[in-house]
Amino acid sequence: MIINIIVAMTKERVIGKDGAEPWGNIREDMKLFRDLTTNNIVIMGRKTWLSIPQRFRPLPDRTNIVVSGTLGAQSGAIVCKTLDKALEIASNRGKEIYCIGGGQLYSAMMPLARVLHISWIKKDYEGDTNFPEINFADWKEEETKEFEEFTYKRYTRN
Repeated sequence: MIINIIVAMTKERVIGKDGAEPWGNIREDMKLFRDLTTNNIVIMGRKTWLSIPQRFRPLPDRTNIVVSGTLGAQSGAIVCKTLDKALEIASNRGKEIYCIGGGQLYSAMMPLARVLHISWIKKDYEGDTNFPEINFADWKEEETKEFEEFTYKRYTRN
């Protein structure tokens, strides 16, 4: 079971403000996200699920798993009360797992992740949610792609 984390963030690790990405939607980043996660499993927290516009929920061509102790049944998604249950369900599907946020779930899954997909946003933004600290000594940069508004980097755990 390969666990990936996929995130867009500033160099200051800002990932959100008021339940959304402070930079709005960046078309090239959305395409990259779609290309990487399609036909795989996405695991997200309740706030991330609810931040996806309803017309796009569930994310198409992906198994959507939402970790929440309070959310009821959701059309097109598997709701799990715990991360352990979400990972148990995901591991039986034979596909790659992508943690897509938010902040609490990223923190919980960082020790389990083998691959980080980071879109480093080039501009600075204020936010109220940050990605956890990363010890880059534990990671090897494997790929870099430059885009107008961000730099994509893929890292694998040493």
